[in-house]
Amino acid sequence: MEWIKHKDFPEEMTANTQNLDSALSEMEAVVNALTSVPLTEVHSCLKPIERSKYDTASVYAVTSLFWAYMKTRGVDPKTNGLPRELERVKSAIGRSKEIVDRALAPKVDISAAKRFIRGGLWDPKDSEQKEGSNQEKNDVSKPPPNKRIRFDDAGSTELNNAEK
Repeated sequence: MEWIKHKDFPEEMTANTQNLDSALSEMEAVVNALTSVPLTEVHSCLKPIERSKYDTASVYAVTSLFWAYMKTRGVDPKTNGLPRELERVKSAIGRSKEIVDRALAPKVDISAAKRFIRGGLWDPKDSEQKEGSNQEKNDVSKPPPNKRIRFDDAGSTELNNAEK
């Protein structure tokens, strides 16, 4: 940070430069902590979904850092495969989120749903067995008796029951 104290360095840039330097120092400490443990050791204590999140976050971070490095060197990072790589990593992160969301979604107990539906539907066979077959008055499953009205020439009507 001695170069900040140089007399040719603009004073309005010192605060921004010091913030950048502290952020880079923090990033360097985090990267050193991550790289100090072997990857196989880290993977052994993680679940598969956690492992995929760890790997995709690592790849995204490295690709983003490389993007920033290329920008600081004056190279346009859009000319090589970096944008495709970032999109590929973003889609992998999206897929892992879908998997987590699917695992957290409520599950349907199919047998319980069938019991609810069957209990809610009326079944005429069940009602006959419960009430008894000798009660014909309340039996809804039988059609009403066939009633015909006969009209004669005199204009009177007579009710004929087909079951007489």
